[in-house]
Amino acid sequence: MTAVPRYRLGICSALACTLLPVWFAPAQPKPAAAEKMQFYKGKVLPLADLLDKQGVKMDKEAAAQLMVLVGDDGKVYSLVKDDGARMFWKDAQLLNRPMRLTARPIGATNFLQVFQVHSYLKGELHEVYYWCDICIIKRFEKRDCECCGAPMEFREPPVQP
Repeated sequence: MTAVPRYRLGICSALACTLLPVWFAPAQPKPAAAEKMQFYKGKVLPLADLLDKQGVKMDKEAAAQLMVLVGDDGKVYSLVKDDGARMFWKDAQLLNRPMRLTARPIGATNFLQVFQVHSYLKGELHEVYYWCDICIIKRFEKRDCECCGAPMEFREPPVQP
């Protein structure tokens, strides 16, 4: 039996890493057909911060689990912690700044399931994501690249008209 030359193993490994974006497509939740998605504008912040302003102290364990969108219209929406909104729990630089969430309301509650996140910088709409230059992988939460292990870079390019 002959041994496989090392360069062939290297080539196969490199090809496997380039195919990872295809195998592990960006985790964007798919909306339920019956629910209508809408735009919600406002600022995302921990519920504990909102309640602190009202003089209410939350339990520390619960405070870490709850994020809300305080809409420009003053309404408060709780965010479902899933693939669409997880970035807010993992990256504090996204909190308390103008955002536009594409989301759907969950039944008759004030819960939102987020499908897409955009930010506003100087009044202009920007896409929000994390990028690995090495593997050319785009993700929607702060993490290390699953292919090469390098930290993914935060990106916020303007939305092209």
